[in-house]
Amino acid sequence: MQEQTALENRIVRDTFMKFFFPTVASSITLSVISMTDLIIAGNLVGDTGLSAISLGLPIVIFAQIVYALFGMGGAIFLAVHMGRGDREYCSRIFTVSMLSSLVIGLLAAVFGTLFLGSLVRILGATDVATAGSAEAYIGVLFLGLPFLILSPVMVTYLRNDNEQKYAMFCVVTAGLSNIVFSVGLVLAFDMGCAGIAAGTVLAEALCCVLAAIKLFSKNRMFGLVKLPAGKETLRLNLNIVKFGITLAVIFASQILLTIVVNHALGRYGGIEGIAIYAVIKYLINFLFALFDGVTGSIQPMLGIYYGEKEEENVRRTAKIGAIVMFVISVTMGVLMFAFGPLLCALFHITGEVLTKETLYALRVLSIYCPLMALTTFLNAFYRCTGRTKAAFVISILDNLVFPVTLVLLLSANFQLRGVWYGLLAASAATNTCILLYCLISRKGFLMLDKKEFERAEGGFRKILPAKKENLPELLSEVEMYCDEAGIGPKQAYYITLVIEELVVNVVNMAGEHRGFDYADIMIAREGGKSRLRIRDNLTQFDPTKEVGDMEDVRSGLMDDEKEKNTVNELGIGIVKKIASEYSYRRTIGYNNFMVVL
Repeated sequence: MQEQTALENRIVRDTFMKFFFPTVASSITLSVISMTDLIIAGNLVGDTGLSAISLGLPIVIFAQIVYALFGMGGAIFLAVHMGRGDREYCSRIFTVSMLSSLVIGLLAAVFGTLFLGSLVRILGATDVATAGSAEAYIGVLFLGLPFLILSPVMVTYLRNDNEQKYAMFCVVTAGLSNIVFSVGLVLAFDMGCAGIAAGTVLAEALCCVLAAIKLFSKNRMFGLVKLPAGKETLRLNLNIVKFGITLAVIFASQILLTIVVNHALGRYGGIEGIAIYAVIKYLINFLFALFDGVTGSIQPMLGIYYGEKEEENVRRTAKIGAIVMFVISVTMGVLMFAFGPLLCALFHITGEVLTKETLYALRVLSIYCPLMALTTFLNAFYRCTGRTKAAFVISILDNLVFPVTLVLLLSANFQLRGVWYGLLAASAATNTCILLYCLISRKGFLMLDKKEFERAEGGFRKILPAKKENLPELLSEVEMYCDEAGIGPKQAYYITLVIEELVVNVVNMAGEHRGFDYADIMIAREGGKSRLRIRDNLTQFDPTKEVGDMEDVRSGLMDDEKEKNTVNELGIGIVKKIASEYSYRRTIGYNNFMVVL
């Protein structure tokens, strides 16, 4: 039992790390794209440029809202159905997400262009110079909104379809291109803030093109399909939005909060106060990018494990995610406290008063980091495990009710510094509410219910390294299980035969160079039938193909491995003949072969 627990812990940890590094690299790059605009504006345009970028934040956040609704919402919904093996429904989810994102992006671009002047004034432009720079920057962002929305949506679906490294490549390429495009347009064509925005839009368009090359290729787990007309498609849209609404509420609340903060800062700190908030806000966004590396890693894992009713793996995923997020938050808090002057120099913050107030804000923010980490983690966990109401309430409290109220109240008493006190107090208040609710309800921080993970009676689970010497012990345990479960001799023989043939196939596909290769065998009894699932972490291959197509499987291996790592074609053929049902899916780096006897 202890050995099984150690294997399961290792599998979950390895899976998390496989997602974490590409995801956090992508998230950081997205954040750097935003900070690149700020750095270029501060160094090449000046204070009016910094203010224009700060005023344009709500437009960027709007793109994030649409992404949250149809990108992240669709990805979570899709992961659950991938766990259930419904490929056709997954394709419908993907199609609705892409189409809805595109339509909303186009409509918003038209609306924003028509009412640009009025929107800039609503966002907080208080003088002619700031309004002019803001209109130039925001006007171009509106024109590029379809790309700003589709880019993160497409990248998220790439990650969900086991393309983490390619997703990272798309985002990193876009980030580097953004620097080149923005600096080139500002320096070579003297486009000012409009050039900075154009560089961002061009970089996101490039990301869309690169993502489309892989996302719309053949042999994907999901793809574009024709949607049914009427209520069914509307119902699908609503289900997608349900999973993304809490994250969208976070972003939507940030728009209102940004407007409130900008007006408060404009009153108590003038253009300098707005410039400080631009720096603080982008540092918070960078921190969220690191957190997104964690939540983006656990999202597909939680979706799959929750869909497969694997409670222990859900808890293991939550544990490793919480630990990593806590370490990140403390590290970033220390860095912001210790390297405040360096950050001021990076963003071209000059002047004694401006530098002093920025350093003070950074010290308050360093305390804010761990509090924000806890709220962000719990919110993401609740979204991914269907606790949308709890996540929604947290989002409203943490991003709207508490910060708006406390920023207005404390800024009236402490002026400029009251804004930073308000943000810190709001996060502390939200975490206090979560703690009190968990203590009163006695559900624990994760709020998991045993009933959600109830399986059919008579279950069997075994994980073992994919080595030939482990096979006899496995078959002996399977025979013992069949005897204890009262399974008849004929079906017991078929169960043992299927497991033997499929595990032999896994062993044959395993290679010593791969490191830790394993087979995960699960048996469940349902209405007199036995449902088997054999999972492994080897090269992607689909055993449901015809035997003549198995050369396609071998083509995924290196040439010098094809002889020693052969597919057990005869064994797969036997399994197909005796199974009443069989199916295959590839999820979060696993091969999953399901058989019903």
